[in-house]
Amino acid sequence: MSTYTESILLQVGINVLLALGYWIAVSTGKYSFGHAAFMAIGAYTASILTMNVNWPLPAAMLAAAVTAAVAGAIIGWMALRLSMLYLAIITFVFAQLVDVLLSEWDYVGGASGMIGMSGTTVPIVAVCVVVVVAYLVLLTRSRLGLAYSAIREDEQAAMASGLKITLIAVGAFATSAAVTGVAGALAAHQLMIITPELFGPQQALLIILYCVFGGTQYFWGAALGAIALSLLPIYFDWLSDWYMIVYGLLFVALMIVRPQGLIGRAAVGSNRRLPMWPRGADKERERETVA
Repeated sequence: MSTYTESILLQVGINVLLALGYWIAVSTGKYSFGHAAFMAIGAYTASILTMNVNWPLPAAMLAAAVTAAVAGAIIGWMALRLSMLYLAIITFVFAQLVDVLLSEWDYVGGASGMIGMSGTTVPIVAVCVVVVVAYLVLLTRSRLGLAYSAIREDEQAAMASGLKITLIAVGAFATSAAVTGVAGALAAHQLMIITPELFGPQQALLIILYCVFGGTQYFWGAALGAIALSLLPIYFDWLSDWYMIVYGLLFVALMIVRPQGLIGRAAVGSNRRLPMWPRGADKERERETVA
């Protein structure tokens, strides 16, 4: 395998992990604007352990997952009980705070970042993707997966059914952060250099686009979106300087033409007759109106 092909596979695999991790949070109907912060936490945690403490990369990745999951649980506990607007604001502010703290922390190089990490290979990334996909397959077929769907579809009805929606949503958010942290650890040891600006708003937007472009209804839609948007700038050179603008326009067009994403079923229109409506009831209502 050539170095170029290997780099493409690594980039696509890491982006798939980012999309799948974000989908776990979205599967409960919670949209975060700060997942790049969990990616940064995973990247810096693993880099500190491999560079300064001489840990092997797999152990550092596990530590990165735990650290990101703890951060996700804390932020989720504060934000997930609020409305979608406040969740977006809190997660965005959290990402900016992480960016500022990393830029001012001399131990990790401040704004200059860290350099010299290595060890990410195609087999390691492939194993991570397979593990996450296997977990999501089991999740979507489990009662917990049904609880996620219930919260996403109707939070009040889920609460009335006895679901502890805050606890479930916080667990999903922590798991989402853990997967994103592992992706950050792998990215750091592939790029060999990380700086705080790599995990800014632009990266946060890309993570959201991966998931929304492919579709949030099924996790493989998020994976497909990550693959497609990762390969476009690689095989279309002119996109290298304009890809964010093109992605933005593509996102707007998708929301107009196919808001459910590439993979997903369209929502039932409001003008469709409800199944429980008695046959001929509309004609009876017309006669009553005329009378």
